[in-house]
Amino acid sequence: AVSISGAPAVPPGTDPPAPPKPAAMSEGWSESWGCGGGECMDIRRWYVGVIMPIAAPGTPGAAQFDRVTSISKEDPAMVPEDLLEAVRSVRRNTQEHNSEGYTPLTERRPFMRRTFGKLEPHSVRTCVCSLAATSLGAGALALPYAFSLVGLGLGLVTMTIAGLVSALSLQVLMVGARYTNMKSYAAVLELSGGSAKWSFGLDMVLLLNGIGSVTCCLIFLSDFLPALVLNPPAFLGFEGVVFPRGWAVTASALAVWPLGIQPNISALRYVALAVPFVLLLTILIVAGDTPELHRNLRAAGGRVVAWDFDIRRWLQAVAIMVNAYANHMNAIPCVNQLDRPSVMRIVKSTLYGNFLVWALLSALGIAGYMSWGSATQGDFLLNYPDTWAEIWLCRLMLALLVYFVLPVALFPTARSCAQLLYTVTGQASPEVGNKAQALSATLVLAMCTFIASNVSDVAAVLGVLGGVFASSLMFWFPAVVFRRLLWPAMPKFFRQYVFLAMVSLGVLGWASVAIKSSEVFARARARRAASQSRAQAMPHSPGCG
Repeated sequence: AVSISGAPAVPPGTDPPAPPKPAAMSEGWSESWGCGGGECMDIRRWYVGVIMPIAAPGTPGAAQFDRVTSISKEDPAMVPEDLLEAVRSVRRNTQEHNSEGYTPLTERRPFMRRTFGKLEPHSVRTCVCSLAATSLGAGALALPYAFSLVGLGLGLVTMTIAGLVSALSLQVLMVGARYTNMKSYAAVLELSGGSAKWSFGLDMVLLLNGIGSVTCCLIFLSDFLPALVLNPPAFLGFEGVVFPRGWAVTASALAVWPLGIQPNISALRYVALAVPFVLLLTILIVAGDTPELHRNLRAAGGRVVAWDFDIRRWLQAVAIMVNAYANHMNAIPCVNQLDRPSVMRIVKSTLYGNFLVWALLSALGIAGYMSWGSATQGDFLLNYPDTWAEIWLCRLMLALLVYFVLPVALFPTARSCAQLLYTVTGQASPEVGNKAQALSATLVLAMCTFIASNVSDVAAVLGVLGGVFASSLMFWFPAVVFRRLLWPAMPKFFRQYVFLAMVSLGVLGWASVAIKSSEVFARARARRAASQSRAQAMPHSPGCG
Protein backbone atom coordinates (compact mmCIF):
# COMPACT_ATOMS: atom_id res chain seq x y z
CA ALA A 1 0.00 0.00 0.00
CA VAL A 2 1.12 3.52 -0.80
CA SER A 3 0.03 6.94 0.48
CA ILE A 4 -2.21 8.73 -2.00
CA SER A 5 -1.50 12.28 -0.95
CA GLY A 6 1.35 12.90 -3.39
CA ALA A 7 2.48 15.87 -1.27
CA PRO A 8 6.22 16.76 -1.21
CA ALA A 9 8.20 15.56 1.76
CA VAL A 10 8.53 17.97 4.71
CA PRO A 11 11.84 18.11 6.65
CA PRO A 12 11.61 16.70 10.20
CA GLY A 13 10.83 19.27 12.84
CA THR A 14 9.06 21.68 10.50
CA ASP A 15 5.37 22.23 9.93
CA PRO A 16 3.95 21.88 6.41
CA PRO A 17 2.83 25.18 4.90
CA ALA A 18 -0.92 25.71 5.14
CA PRO A 19 -2.48 26.51 1.78
CA PRO A 20 -4.38 29.80 1.68
CA LYS A 21 -8.10 29.47 2.20
CA PRO A 22 -10.10 30.84 -0.73
CA ALA A 23 -12.28 33.81 -0.01
CA ALA A 24 -15.30 31.86 -1.25
CA MET A 25 -14.96 29.47 1.70
CA SER A 26 -14.08 32.02 4.37
CA GLU A 27 -17.63 32.28 5.62
CA GLY A 28 -17.26 29.12 7.67
CA TRP A 29 -18.85 25.71 7.94
CA SER A 30 -22.47 26.88 8.05
CA GLU A 31 -22.14 29.02 4.91
CA SER A 32 -20.54 26.17 2.95
CA TRP A 33 -23.56 24.02 3.77
CA GLY A 34 -26.09 26.64 2.73
CA CYS A 35 -27.31 27.30 6.30
CA GLY A 36 -25.80 30.71 6.98
CA GLY A 37 -27.46 34.08 7.07
CA GLY A 38 -30.71 32.64 8.44
CA GLU A 39 -31.46 30.88 5.15
CA CYS A 40 -32.74 27.35 4.82
CA MET A 41 -30.34 24.57 3.95
CA ASP A 42 -29.66 24.22 0.24
CA ILE A 43 -29.84 20.48 -0.40
CA ARG A 44 -27.63 20.84 -3.47
CA ARG A 45 -24.78 22.24 -1.39
CA TRP A 46 -25.39 19.52 1.20
CA TYR A 47 -24.82 16.86 -1.46
CA VAL A 48 -21.73 18.70 -2.71
CA GLY A 49 -20.33 18.69 0.83
CA VAL A 50 -20.99 14.96 1.18
CA ILE A 51 -19.76 13.76 -2.22
CA MET A 52 -16.95 16.23 -3.05
CA PRO A 53 -13.56 14.44 -3.09
CA ILE A 54 -10.84 16.10 -0.97
CA ALA A 55 -8.16 17.71 -3.15
CA ALA A 56 -4.54 16.64 -2.72
CA PRO A 57 -2.93 18.32 0.32
CA GLY A 58 -0.60 21.16 -0.56
CA THR A 59 -2.23 21.97 -3.91
CA PRO A 60 -3.77 25.38 -4.58
CA GLY A 61 -7.35 25.56 -3.37
CA ALA A 62 -7.14 22.37 -1.29
CA ALA A 63 -8.84 24.09 1.63
CA GLN A 64 -11.93 24.57 -0.56
CA PHE A 65 -12.68 20.87 -0.24
CA ASP A 66 -12.35 20.59 3.56
CA ARG A 67 -16.03 20.76 4.45
CA VAL A 68 -15.70 20.33 8.21
CA THR A 69 -12.79 20.99 10.54
CA SER A 70 -12.57 17.35 11.60
CA ILE A 71 -11.37 16.39 8.09
CA SER A 72 -7.58 16.51 8.00
CA LYS A 73 -5.80 17.89 4.96
CA GLU A 74 -3.18 15.16 5.39
CA ASP A 75 -5.42 12.21 4.60
CA PRO A 76 -3.68 9.10 5.99
CA ALA A 77 -5.75 6.73 3.85
CA MET A 78 -3.82 3.96 2.13
CA VAL A 79 -4.83 2.29 -1.12
CA PRO A 80 -3.60 -0.71 -3.12
CA GLU A 81 -1.02 -0.11 -5.81
CA ASP A 82 -3.47 -0.87 -8.63
CA LEU A 83 -5.79 1.95 -7.52
CA LEU A 84 -3.14 4.49 -6.60
CA GLU A 85 -3.11 6.32 -9.93
CA ALA A 86 -6.91 6.23 -10.18
CA VAL A 87 -7.36 7.87 -6.77
CA ARG A 88 -4.75 10.48 -7.65
CA SER A 89 -6.70 11.09 -10.87
CA VAL A 90 -9.86 11.65 -8.80
CA ARG A 91 -8.07 14.32 -6.77
CA ARG A 92 -6.46 15.98 -9.78
CA ASN A 93 -9.76 16.15 -11.66
CA THR A 94 -11.51 17.40 -8.53
CA GLN A 95 -9.08 20.31 -8.44
CA GLU A 96 -9.38 20.94 -12.20
CA HIS A 97 -13.18 20.81 -12.48
CA ASN A 98 -14.04 22.53 -9.19
CA SER A 99 -11.34 25.14 -8.63
CA GLU A 100 -13.68 27.95 -9.70
CA GLY A 101 -16.83 26.51 -8.19
CA TYR A 102 -20.02 26.26 -10.26
CA THR A 103 -20.04 28.46 -13.36
CA PRO A 104 -22.82 28.35 -15.99
CA LEU A 105 -21.91 27.57 -19.59
CA THR A 106 -23.31 30.91 -20.75
CA GLU A 107 -24.44 34.15 -19.16
CA ARG A 108 -27.22 33.99 -16.61
CA ARG A 109 -30.54 33.74 -18.45
CA PRO A 110 -34.12 34.36 -17.27
CA PHE A 111 -35.94 31.43 -15.70
CA MET A 112 -38.26 30.83 -18.68
CA ARG A 113 -35.35 30.72 -21.13
CA ARG A 114 -33.35 28.42 -18.87
CA THR A 115 -36.33 26.09 -18.42
CA PHE A 116 -37.92 26.07 -21.87
CA GLY A 117 -35.18 27.38 -24.18
CA LYS A 118 -33.14 25.41 -26.68
CA LEU A 119 -31.57 22.26 -25.30
CA GLU A 120 -27.79 22.28 -25.60
CA PRO A 121 -26.29 18.79 -26.04
CA HIS A 122 -23.79 19.21 -23.16
CA SER A 123 -26.00 21.05 -20.68
CA VAL A 124 -27.31 20.16 -17.24
CA ARG A 125 -30.89 20.31 -18.57
CA THR A 126 -30.15 17.71 -21.24
CA CYS A 127 -28.63 15.46 -18.57
CA VAL A 128 -31.69 15.98 -16.35
CA CYS A 129 -34.10 15.07 -19.16
CA SER A 130 -32.11 11.95 -20.12
CA LEU A 131 -31.98 10.68 -16.54
CA ALA A 132 -35.68 11.37 -15.97
CA ALA A 133 -36.71 9.77 -19.27
CA THR A 134 -34.80 6.60 -18.40
CA SER A 135 -36.78 6.28 -15.16
CA LEU A 136 -40.24 7.10 -16.50
CA GLY A 137 -42.00 4.29 -18.32
CA ALA A 138 -44.57 1.55 -17.95
CA GLY A 139 -43.57 1.18 -14.29
CA ALA A 140 -45.49 4.40 -13.61
CA LEU A 141 -48.71 2.38 -13.84
CA ALA A 142 -47.78 0.49 -10.64
CA LEU A 143 -47.27 3.57 -8.42
CA PRO A 144 -50.97 3.91 -7.36
CA TYR A 145 -50.89 0.24 -6.33
CA ALA A 146 -47.70 0.87 -4.31
CA PHE A 147 -49.40 3.73 -2.45
CA SER A 148 -52.40 1.48 -1.76
CA LEU A 149 -50.05 -0.96 0.02
CA VAL A 150 -48.72 1.56 2.55
CA GLY A 151 -50.90 4.69 2.53
CA LEU A 152 -50.31 8.26 1.42
CA GLY A 153 -47.89 9.41 4.14
CA LEU A 154 -45.70 6.32 4.28
CA GLY A 155 -45.74 6.17 0.48
CA LEU A 156 -44.44 9.72 0.18
CA VAL A 157 -41.75 9.10 2.82
CA THR A 158 -40.60 5.94 1.02
CA MET A 159 -40.58 7.67 -2.37
CA THR A 160 -38.53 10.54 -0.93
CA ILE A 161 -35.94 8.34 0.76
CA ALA A 162 -35.57 6.18 -2.35
CA GLY A 163 -35.10 9.28 -4.51
CA LEU A 164 -32.48 10.87 -2.22
CA VAL A 165 -30.38 7.71 -1.89
CA SER A 166 -30.73 7.01 -5.62
CA ALA A 167 -29.39 10.51 -6.35
CA LEU A 168 -26.44 9.80 -4.05
CA SER A 169 -25.55 6.56 -5.83
CA LEU A 170 -25.90 8.32 -9.19
CA GLN A 171 -23.39 10.93 -8.03
CA VAL A 172 -20.99 8.19 -6.91
CA LEU A 173 -21.09 6.62 -10.38
CA MET A 174 -20.79 9.90 -12.25
CA VAL A 175 -17.91 11.26 -10.15
CA GLY A 176 -16.16 7.88 -10.17
CA ALA A 177 -16.38 7.63 -13.97
CA ARG A 178 -15.71 11.21 -15.07
CA TYR A 179 -12.96 11.91 -12.52
CA THR A 180 -11.06 8.74 -13.51
CA ASN A 181 -11.70 9.30 -17.25
CA MET A 182 -13.71 6.10 -17.62
CA LYS A 183 -16.16 5.91 -20.51
CA SER A 184 -18.63 3.28 -19.30
CA TYR A 185 -20.20 1.80 -16.20
CA ALA A 186 -18.37 -1.47 -16.88
CA ALA A 187 -14.98 0.27 -17.12
CA VAL A 188 -15.30 2.10 -13.80
CA LEU A 189 -16.54 -1.06 -12.04
CA GLU A 190 -13.66 -3.10 -13.49
CA LEU A 191 -11.22 -0.42 -12.30
CA SER A 192 -12.76 -0.48 -8.82
CA GLY A 193 -12.95 -4.26 -8.53
CA GLY A 194 -9.53 -4.88 -10.05
CA SER A 195 -10.73 -7.64 -12.35
CA ALA A 196 -12.33 -7.97 -15.77
CA LYS A 197 -14.90 -10.28 -14.18
CA TRP A 198 -16.61 -7.23 -12.67
CA SER A 199 -16.93 -5.64 -16.09
CA PHE A 200 -18.28 -8.82 -17.66
CA GLY A 201 -20.75 -9.33 -14.81
CA LEU A 202 -22.00 -5.76 -15.03
CA ASP A 203 -22.47 -5.94 -18.79
CA MET A 204 -24.47 -9.13 -18.32
CA VAL A 205 -26.67 -7.48 -15.66
CA LEU A 206 -27.12 -4.37 -17.81
CA LEU A 207 -27.96 -6.46 -20.85
CA LEU A 208 -30.47 -8.70 -19.08
CA ASN A 209 -32.06 -5.79 -17.22
CA GLY A 210 -32.24 -3.77 -20.43
CA ILE A 211 -33.71 -6.66 -22.43
CA GLY A 212 -36.32 -7.07 -19.71
CA SER A 213 -37.15 -3.35 -19.76
CA VAL A 214 -37.38 -3.11 -23.55
CA THR A 215 -39.40 -6.33 -23.77
CA CYS A 216 -41.86 -5.13 -21.11
CA CYS A 217 -42.29 -1.85 -22.99
CA LEU A 218 -43.06 -3.73 -26.22
CA ILE A 219 -45.53 -5.98 -24.40
CA PHE A 220 -47.15 -2.90 -22.87
CA LEU A 221 -47.54 -1.33 -26.34
CA SER A 222 -48.87 -4.58 -27.77
CA ASP A 223 -51.57 -4.63 -25.08
CA PHE A 224 -52.57 -0.99 -25.50
CA LEU A 225 -52.41 -0.43 -29.25
CA PRO A 226 -55.01 -3.12 -30.19
CA ALA A 227 -57.36 -1.76 -27.48
CA LEU A 228 -56.90 1.80 -28.75
CA VAL A 229 -57.87 0.97 -32.34
CA LEU A 230 -60.62 -1.50 -31.36
CA ASN A 231 -62.56 0.87 -29.07
CA PRO A 232 -62.00 4.44 -30.28
CA PRO A 233 -64.15 7.17 -28.67
CA ALA A 234 -67.26 8.25 -30.56
CA PHE A 235 -66.03 11.79 -31.22
CA LEU A 236 -63.34 10.42 -33.59
CA GLY A 237 -66.06 9.25 -35.95
CA PHE A 238 -64.68 5.89 -37.09
CA GLU A 239 -65.36 2.26 -36.28
CA GLY A 240 -62.88 0.14 -34.41
CA VAL A 241 -60.69 -2.37 -36.23
CA VAL A 242 -58.96 -5.52 -35.10
CA PHE A 243 -55.19 -5.08 -34.81
CA PRO A 244 -53.44 -8.38 -34.02
CA ARG A 245 -51.04 -8.33 -31.09
CA GLY A 246 -48.10 -9.62 -33.11
CA TRP A 247 -48.52 -6.80 -35.61
CA ALA A 248 -48.55 -4.30 -32.74
CA VAL A 249 -45.22 -5.60 -31.42
CA THR A 250 -43.59 -5.47 -34.86
CA ALA A 251 -44.99 -2.04 -35.67
CA SER A 252 -43.76 -0.65 -32.34
CA ALA A 253 -40.26 -2.03 -32.90
CA LEU A 254 -40.07 -0.63 -36.45
CA ALA A 255 -41.27 2.77 -35.25
CA VAL A 256 -38.66 3.00 -32.49
CA TRP A 257 -35.72 1.63 -34.53
CA PRO A 258 -34.63 4.95 -36.14
CA LEU A 259 -34.38 6.54 -32.70
CA GLY A 260 -32.76 3.50 -31.11
CA ILE A 261 -29.69 3.49 -33.37
CA GLN A 262 -28.56 7.02 -32.47
CA PRO A 263 -24.79 7.06 -31.72
CA ASN A 264 -24.93 9.01 -28.44
CA ILE A 265 -27.35 9.82 -25.67
CA SER A 266 -27.40 13.58 -26.31
CA ALA A 267 -28.94 12.93 -29.75
CA LEU A 268 -32.08 11.79 -27.90
CA ARG A 269 -32.39 14.97 -25.83
CA TYR A 270 -35.68 16.11 -27.40
CA VAL A 271 -37.11 12.60 -27.16
CA ALA A 272 -36.12 12.57 -23.48
CA LEU A 273 -37.73 15.97 -22.96
CA ALA A 274 -41.06 14.67 -24.34
CA VAL A 275 -41.36 11.94 -21.70
CA PRO A 276 -42.13 14.09 -18.61
CA PHE A 277 -44.56 16.24 -20.62
CA VAL A 278 -46.49 13.19 -21.84
CA LEU A 279 -46.66 11.82 -18.30
CA LEU A 280 -47.77 15.22 -17.01
CA LEU A 281 -50.71 15.22 -19.45
CA THR A 282 -51.64 11.72 -18.27
CA ILE A 283 -51.54 12.86 -14.63
CA LEU A 284 -53.81 15.81 -15.42
CA ILE A 285 -56.35 13.48 -17.08
CA VAL A 286 -56.31 11.08 -14.11
CA ALA A 287 -56.43 13.91 -11.56
CA GLY A 288 -59.44 15.45 -13.31
CA ASP A 289 -61.51 12.34 -12.52
CA THR A 290 -60.12 11.89 -9.00
CA PRO A 291 -62.55 14.14 -7.02
CA GLU A 292 -65.69 12.41 -8.33
CA LEU A 293 -64.18 8.94 -8.02
CA HIS A 294 -63.05 9.70 -4.46
CA ARG A 295 -66.56 10.82 -3.51
CA ASN A 296 -67.94 7.57 -4.96
CA LEU A 297 -65.30 5.63 -3.04
CA ARG A 298 -66.28 7.26 0.26
CA ALA A 299 -69.99 6.72 -0.45
CA ALA A 300 -69.35 3.03 -1.03
CA GLY A 301 -67.55 2.69 2.32
CA GLY A 302 -64.00 2.73 0.97
CA ARG A 303 -61.28 4.84 2.50
CA VAL A 304 -57.81 6.22 1.92
CA VAL A 305 -55.32 5.81 4.77
CA ALA A 306 -52.31 7.95 5.61
CA TRP A 307 -50.07 5.31 7.21
CA ASP A 308 -50.42 1.53 6.94
CA PHE A 309 -47.18 -0.25 7.84
CA ASP A 310 -46.87 -3.98 7.30
CA ILE A 311 -43.36 -5.24 6.61
CA ARG A 312 -44.31 -7.46 3.68
CA ARG A 313 -46.53 -4.89 1.98
CA TRP A 314 -43.99 -2.14 2.65
CA LEU A 315 -41.18 -4.15 1.04
CA GLN A 316 -43.38 -4.71 -2.01
CA ALA A 317 -43.93 -0.95 -2.20
CA VAL A 318 -40.17 -0.36 -1.74
CA ALA A 319 -39.41 -2.54 -4.77
CA ILE A 320 -41.83 -0.55 -6.96
CA MET A 321 -40.70 2.84 -5.68
CA VAL A 322 -36.98 2.08 -5.89
CA ASN A 323 -37.38 0.86 -9.47
CA ALA A 324 -39.10 4.16 -10.27
CA TYR A 325 -35.63 5.77 -10.13
CA ALA A 326 -33.81 3.13 -12.18
CA ASN A 327 -31.79 5.46 -14.43
CA HIS A 328 -28.26 4.38 -13.46
CA MET A 329 -27.59 2.60 -16.75
CA ASN A 330 -27.51 6.02 -18.46
CA ALA A 331 -25.61 7.84 -15.71
CA ILE A 332 -22.15 7.56 -17.25
CA PRO A 333 -23.17 8.31 -20.87
CA CYS A 334 -24.89 11.42 -19.47
CA VAL A 335 -21.94 12.64 -17.40
CA ASN A 336 -19.52 12.05 -20.27
CA GLN A 337 -21.66 14.40 -22.38
CA LEU A 338 -21.65 17.07 -19.65
CA ASP A 339 -19.44 20.12 -20.12
CA ARG A 340 -17.51 21.43 -17.07
CA PRO A 341 -18.41 18.40 -14.90
CA SER A 342 -18.00 20.07 -11.51
CA VAL A 343 -19.51 18.26 -8.55
CA MET A 344 -22.19 20.97 -8.36
CA ARG A 345 -23.24 20.37 -11.99
CA ILE A 346 -23.36 16.61 -11.34
CA VAL A 347 -25.40 17.17 -8.17
CA LYS A 348 -27.82 19.47 -9.99
CA SER A 349 -28.30 16.93 -12.79
CA THR A 350 -29.07 14.04 -10.44
CA LEU A 351 -31.20 15.97 -7.97
CA TYR A 352 -33.29 17.75 -10.60
CA GLY A 353 -33.75 14.52 -12.57
CA ASN A 354 -34.86 12.54 -9.52
CA PHE A 355 -37.04 15.41 -8.27
CA LEU A 356 -38.83 15.45 -11.62
CA VAL A 357 -39.44 11.69 -11.33
CA TRP A 358 -40.55 12.07 -7.69
CA ALA A 359 -43.00 14.86 -8.47
CA LEU A 360 -44.60 13.19 -11.49
CA LEU A 361 -44.86 9.66 -10.11
CA SER A 362 -45.95 10.75 -6.62
CA ALA A 363 -48.73 12.83 -8.17
CA LEU A 364 -49.83 9.89 -10.32
CA GLY A 365 -49.64 7.48 -7.38
CA ILE A 366 -51.68 9.73 -5.09
CA ALA A 367 -54.33 10.48 -7.73
CA GLY A 368 -54.76 6.81 -8.63
CA TYR A 369 -54.89 5.66 -5.00
CA MET A 370 -57.38 8.35 -3.96
CA SER A 371 -59.61 7.31 -6.86
CA TRP A 372 -59.81 3.59 -6.07
CA GLY A 373 -58.48 3.07 -2.53
CA SER A 374 -57.56 -0.46 -1.52
CA ALA A 375 -59.12 -1.82 -4.75
CA THR A 376 -56.33 -0.24 -6.86
CA GLN A 377 -54.92 -2.81 -9.28
CA GLY A 378 -51.29 -3.31 -10.32
CA ASP A 379 -52.07 -1.55 -13.61
CA PHE A 380 -54.41 1.05 -12.16
CA LEU A 381 -55.92 1.89 -15.58
CA LEU A 382 -57.68 -1.49 -15.44
CA ASN A 383 -59.89 0.03 -12.71
CA TYR A 384 -61.42 2.47 -15.22
CA PRO A 385 -64.30 1.58 -17.59
CA ASP A 386 -63.24 1.09 -21.21
CA THR A 387 -66.02 3.40 -22.39
CA TRP A 388 -64.53 6.57 -20.87
CA ALA A 389 -63.13 8.80 -23.61
CA GLU A 390 -60.65 10.50 -21.27
CA ILE A 391 -59.22 7.13 -20.21
CA TRP A 392 -58.84 6.20 -23.88
CA LEU A 393 -56.84 9.40 -24.23
CA CYS A 394 -54.90 8.51 -21.09
CA ARG A 395 -53.97 5.13 -22.58
CA LEU A 396 -52.89 6.90 -25.74
CA MET A 397 -50.66 9.24 -23.71
CA LEU A 398 -49.09 6.32 -21.88
CA ALA A 399 -48.49 4.48 -25.15
CA LEU A 400 -46.67 7.58 -26.42
CA LEU A 401 -44.71 7.77 -23.17
CA VAL A 402 -43.48 4.19 -23.51
CA TYR A 403 -42.61 4.84 -27.15
CA PHE A 404 -40.43 7.80 -26.10
CA VAL A 405 -38.82 5.80 -23.28
CA LEU A 406 -37.90 2.85 -25.51
CA PRO A 407 -34.94 4.42 -27.38
CA VAL A 408 -33.52 5.88 -24.14
CA ALA A 409 -33.67 2.43 -22.50
CA LEU A 410 -32.30 0.75 -25.62
CA PHE A 411 -29.15 2.90 -25.77
CA PRO A 412 -27.24 1.48 -22.72
CA THR A 413 -28.52 -2.03 -23.42
CA ALA A 414 -27.09 -1.95 -26.93
CA ARG A 415 -23.78 -0.56 -25.63
CA SER A 416 -23.48 -3.37 -23.07
CA CYS A 417 -24.29 -5.93 -25.78
CA ALA A 418 -21.52 -4.54 -27.99
CA GLN A 419 -19.01 -4.56 -25.14
CA LEU A 420 -19.90 -8.18 -24.31
CA LEU A 421 -19.36 -9.16 -27.93
CA TYR A 422 -15.96 -7.44 -27.87
CA THR A 423 -15.06 -9.37 -24.70
CA VAL A 424 -16.20 -12.73 -26.07
CA THR A 425 -14.22 -12.22 -29.29
CA GLY A 426 -11.08 -11.36 -27.32
CA GLN A 427 -10.80 -7.69 -28.22
CA ALA A 428 -9.32 -5.34 -25.64
CA SER A 429 -12.43 -3.32 -24.62
CA PRO A 430 -12.42 -0.84 -27.51
CA GLU A 431 -14.62 2.21 -27.61
CA VAL A 432 -18.04 1.33 -29.05
CA GLY A 433 -18.25 3.10 -32.41
CA ASN A 434 -21.31 4.40 -34.19
CA LYS A 435 -21.68 1.38 -36.50
CA ALA A 436 -21.21 -1.07 -33.64
CA GLN A 437 -23.79 0.82 -31.57
CA ALA A 438 -26.32 0.77 -34.42
CA LEU A 439 -25.79 -2.95 -35.15
CA SER A 440 -25.99 -3.84 -31.46
CA ALA A 441 -29.19 -1.79 -31.02
CA THR A 442 -30.75 -3.55 -34.01
CA LEU A 443 -29.78 -6.96 -32.61
CA VAL A 444 -31.18 -6.19 -29.13
CA LEU A 445 -34.40 -4.74 -30.55
CA ALA A 446 -34.92 -7.80 -32.77
CA MET A 447 -34.36 -10.11 -29.81
CA CYS A 448 -36.83 -8.19 -27.62
CA THR A 449 -39.38 -8.13 -30.47
CA PHE A 450 -39.18 -11.91 -30.79
CA ILE A 451 -39.65 -12.40 -27.03
CA ALA A 452 -42.55 -9.93 -26.81
CA SER A 453 -44.28 -11.53 -29.80
CA ASN A 454 -44.23 -14.99 -28.24
CA VAL A 455 -44.63 -14.30 -24.51
CA SER A 456 -47.48 -12.13 -23.26
CA ASP A 457 -47.16 -12.72 -19.49
CA VAL A 458 -43.42 -12.13 -19.16
CA ALA A 459 -43.92 -8.99 -17.04
CA ALA A 460 -44.46 -11.00 -13.81
CA VAL A 461 -41.23 -12.98 -14.26
CA LEU A 462 -39.25 -9.93 -15.34
CA GLY A 463 -40.58 -8.02 -12.34
CA VAL A 464 -38.78 -10.41 -9.97
CA LEU A 465 -35.62 -10.52 -12.10
CA GLY A 466 -35.75 -6.76 -12.61
CA GLY A 467 -35.83 -6.24 -8.85
CA VAL A 468 -32.57 -8.15 -8.47
CA PHE A 469 -30.90 -6.45 -11.42
CA ALA A 470 -32.17 -2.95 -10.59
CA SER A 471 -31.00 -3.17 -6.97
CA SER A 472 -27.58 -4.32 -8.16
CA LEU A 473 -27.26 -1.52 -10.71
CA MET A 474 -28.59 1.20 -8.42
CA PHE A 475 -26.97 0.35 -5.08
CA TRP A 476 -24.69 -2.69 -4.90
CA PHE A 477 -22.38 -1.85 -7.80
CA PRO A 478 -22.15 1.86 -6.85
CA ALA A 479 -21.31 0.74 -3.30
CA VAL A 480 -18.37 -1.26 -4.70
CA VAL A 481 -17.18 1.78 -6.68
CA PHE A 482 -17.48 4.00 -3.62
CA ARG A 483 -15.75 1.62 -1.18
CA ARG A 484 -12.90 0.59 -3.46
CA LEU A 485 -12.26 3.68 -5.58
CA LEU A 486 -13.65 6.84 -3.98
CA TRP A 487 -13.38 5.96 -0.29
CA PRO A 488 -9.82 7.29 0.28
CA ALA A 489 -10.67 10.64 -1.35
CA MET A 490 -14.02 11.13 0.39
CA PRO A 491 -14.68 13.25 3.52
CA LYS A 492 -14.10 10.90 6.45
CA PHE A 493 -17.05 12.06 8.49
CA PHE A 494 -19.63 11.18 5.82
CA ARG A 495 -18.25 8.32 3.78
CA GLN A 496 -19.42 5.55 6.12
CA TYR A 497 -22.97 6.94 6.08
CA VAL A 498 -22.98 7.22 2.28
CA PHE A 499 -21.86 3.60 2.03
CA LEU A 500 -24.43 2.46 4.61
CA ALA A 501 -27.28 4.25 2.80
CA MET A 502 -26.55 2.51 -0.51
CA VAL A 503 -26.12 -0.92 1.08
CA SER A 504 -29.36 -0.52 3.06
CA LEU A 505 -31.42 0.21 -0.05
CA GLY A 506 -29.72 -2.69 -1.84
CA VAL A 507 -30.67 -5.06 0.99
CA LEU A 508 -34.28 -3.81 0.94
CA GLY A 509 -34.46 -4.32 -2.84
CA TRP A 510 -33.26 -7.90 -2.63
CA ALA A 511 -35.45 -8.63 0.41
CA SER A 512 -38.54 -7.47 -1.47
CA VAL A 513 -37.72 -9.85 -4.32
CA ALA A 514 -37.14 -12.70 -1.88
CA ILE A 515 -40.52 -12.11 -0.19
CA LYS A 516 -42.32 -11.80 -3.52
CA SER A 517 -40.70 -15.03 -4.75
CA SER A 518 -41.66 -16.87 -1.58
CA GLU A 519 -45.27 -15.74 -2.01
CA VAL A 520 -45.32 -16.91 -5.64
CA PHE A 521 -43.92 -20.32 -4.65
CA ALA A 522 -46.38 -20.58 -1.76
CA ARG A 523 -49.33 -19.92 -4.08
CA ALA A 524 -47.96 -22.47 -6.54
CA ARG A 525 -47.68 -25.08 -3.78
CA ALA A 526 -51.21 -24.28 -2.58
CA ARG A 527 -52.60 -24.70 -6.11
CA ARG A 528 -50.73 -27.97 -6.53
CA ALA A 529 -51.96 -29.26 -3.16
CA ALA A 530 -55.55 -28.28 -4.01
CA SER A 531 -55.24 -30.03 -7.37
CA GLN A 532 -53.93 -33.19 -5.72
CA SER A 533 -56.76 -33.10 -3.14
CA ARG A 534 -59.37 -32.86 -5.88
CA ALA A 535 -57.72 -35.69 -7.79
CA GLN A 536 -57.75 -37.93 -4.70
CA ALA A 537 -61.38 -37.08 -3.91
CA MET A 538 -62.75 -37.76 -7.40
CA PRO A 539 -62.95 -41.62 -7.23
CA HIS A 540 -64.97 -41.35 -4.01
CA SER A 541 -67.44 -38.77 -5.30
CA PRO A 542 -71.07 -39.88 -5.64
CA GLY A 543 -71.98 -41.01 -9.11
CA CYS A 544 -68.47 -41.93 -10.16
CA GLY A 545 -68.25 -45.35 -11.79
